[in-house]
Order: sequence, then C-alpha cells, then structure tokens
Amino acid sequence: MKKITLLLAFLITSIGFSQQEVVEDFEGSPSIAGFEGLASATIVDGPANGGTTSKTYQLVTSTGGNPWQGAEVVLGNNIVLDLTTDKTIQVDVYSTTAFGLMTKVEGTGPAAANTQAHTGSGWETLTFTFTTGSDGTATANGEYTKVVFFPNRKADDSGWGEPIVDITINIDNIKGIKKAATAPTPPTTAAPTPPARNAWDVISLYSDAYTDVGRNFDAGWCGGGSIEEIMIAGNATMAYKSNACQGIVLDAGVDASAFTKLHVDIYIADGYDVTSAVFNLKYVQQPGGAAKEYNFNVGTTPALEAGKWISIDVDIDLTGFTGFKEFGITSNMSNSVWYDNLYTYRAATASVENNELLGFSMYPNPANNVLNISAKETIKNADIFNVLGKKVMSVNINKANGSIDVSNLSSGIYLIKYNVNDKVGTAKFIKQ
Repeated sequence: MKKITLLLAFLITSIGFSQQEVVEDFEGSPSIAGFEGLASATIVDGPANGGTTSKTYQLVTSTGGNPWQGAEVVLGNNIVLDLTTDKTIQVDVYSTTAFGLMTKVEGTGPAAANTQAHTGSGWETLTFTFTTGSDGTATANGEYTKVVFFPNRKADDSGWGEPIVDITINIDNIKGIKKAATAPTPPTTAAPTPPARNAWDVISLYSDAYTDVGRNFDAGWCGGGSIEEIMIAGNATMAYKSNACQGIVLDAGVDASAFTKLHVDIYIADGYDVTSAVFNLKYVQQPGGAAKEYNFNVGTTPALEAGKWISIDVDIDLTGFTGFKEFGITSNMSNSVWYDNLYTYRAATASVENNELLGFSMYPNPANNVLNISAKETIKNADIFNVLGKKVMSVNINKANGSIDVSNLSSGIYLIKYNVNDKVGTAKFIKQ
C-alpha cells in the first residue's frame, strides 16, 4: 500500500511539471541578426540531422570581428521560453571543429548565459543550464523571447577565444518549456506633451506636437513590421515590436549640423527586468556615411526604468551632418517598449519679438509672386522657412523696406525671420 501511495505521488508530481518541446526549428522565418563582426548569420539547408535535412541557423565567424561576435534569434508566433522552474534548454549544434558556445537568453526575466563545449563531432545536442551566472549574468527566472549565441567563447567559460578562429556552425531545434507569451501591458497615460518650439528649430521624426519630416518610418532593415502605432489616452504612440531594429529613411537629406539635442519619451512595460535592456538611437549622414549612435541602459543618464515614462533629452553632436538621411533604433525589449515624441532640436534661433514694436509689416498676404516687407528701422536680412523648419530662402535687405521674390516657392505656409537692430522677429505668410 505504501509503495502504491508513493507511486501515485510521483505520477502526480510528474504530471505537474511541463515537458520540454521544440520552440524554434527555423523552418519558418524567425527574426535573426548577426552582430559585432560575425561574417554571416543565415537560415540555410543544413547538414542531415538525425537522418533528415532541414533548415538550420548557420553562423560563420570572422577573424576580423570582435571576440564576442555572435547572432540572435527572436522567437515568433507569440511563443516564449518559460524558465521559471526548468532553467534548461537544449539546442542541436553541428560543427566539425571543437569550440565553446555561450548561449544567452533575454526577456522579462534577468538575462542569463551558460557555456557548453562542442567536440566537433558533427551534430551534438547541448544542454544549457541558466543558473551559473556565466559572463556575469544572473539566474534565469521568467519568460524569454530572445536566444543569443556566441560561438567564440572558451570551452571552460573563462573568457573569449583568442585568436579568433574561422568556423561554421549550424544550429537547430531550440527546445525548452514552451508557452504562449503574456502580452506586456502598455502604458495607460500618454507621453508628456513637448514644449512649443519654432518649426525651424525641430527635426521631428515622430510627434503630434510638431510636423514630421517626410520619411519611410519602417524601412525594413531588420524585417517588416518593426513597429505598430497604437492609441494611448487618445495620443498616437509607437509600439516597438519583435524585430532587432527599426530603420527610418528620410525622403530627402536634412541639414542637422546645427542641432544639439535629441529627445524621445519611452515607456518600458511594468515589471520588465531592465538589467540588460538597451535602447539605442543612431543618426546616419547618408546611406553608408558618417554615423553617430547614442545608447541608453540602466547605467546611463537617464537610466532605463520600467513602469514609467522616461524623457530622454540629451546633448548630441551632429557636426558635419549636412545630409542627415537615416535614423535607426535598436532594442532587445521586444514587444515591451513604447515611444513617442522622437525629435532633434536646437535652442531657439528666432525669438518672437513684438512686430508692432519693430514696426514690421508685410503685404500682400497671401502672396503670389512678391512679398513686400517694411519696418521702422533698417531690416538687415530675412530668412524664410517652410513648415518643416527647412530654410528655403535667405535675402539681404539692408533698408527699411524691401521686396522679396517668392514666385519659386511652392504653395503653402511659411515663416519669415528678420533682423532689425540685432532684434529678431518672426511672422507667418501664405504663398498661393
């Protein structure tokens, strides 16, 4: 009787634990990306695994890359690895060269890593246990949407391999406790409203407060569907999805060389473990041209925090960016971060003085071909800006009145900025 009782207890306990199953077999099109100089990360027909040939994730290392080069895969189909109880995953790995593979998981729980040795005998099933704190990371506990592979780790986990050896490995069948992802809760309050700024002092990529520059806002650098616009408290907000990056391509290059500030408001899902979280923003002068990247994490100012709107407003140096054309966002917080009010700005370059005090007037308004302007004293010069803040015309007046040929301007609303005795005034006119 005692033996039967013990057997029943064992069976009940066994039933209570979930069984591991394949969460990614690379037969579909999961989001993948190589980094830090890895030669390539692609999904290919792999070597026969267990008598069958299937799609595999192939990583090729490069002696020209960083020792910590690697590649990642973001789990799709609303699936996550649940590492709350069972801290292990299994991965089929093929190689004909012995090497050490560090595998890292990222998600709502602490980032965790573990290293296992591969003997180079072909297909081997490696088991990674995320309780050892490899590479300074913590013990896994939570739901994980990203698995990252580092093929240049020493087999004893004592550091990165030096010198780097060119090897090709194939990865298949990531197996663990599989469950449907719990959708992170978006914010219930809208992002802070930006202050009023002159149109010519702002390059807005995404904000209801300013006029956005013309752009392809989801250029597909890391695959389509990198973002999704949702409404939060009546305010349009961008949700960052599961791709490794979002690419933004402007319709035309913008002179950003005099702009000195970067602003974005971001919200990270309440309860998200931000220990290893990153939110990186990158300016590109022209495709393949100069680039400037600004990175944010738990150690930056401001620091990333979960459950609140964070206003990132930092100094930047865009000297020489006379043809700012592309902007990139990279983050490992898949489906767990939202942002709004993404723009670049500078200190006000035109203070709005009292036009009556300066005796400024202009006519006709709307204007067809000629805009006449006058003031009590000499108008030194005048600049005309479109609603996107781009200077479209600059003229020297050097007298109390003058005429400006606006016949070549497109129809629309413009701002004129003028200088009288070193006092700056602005006014709005319409070109018909």
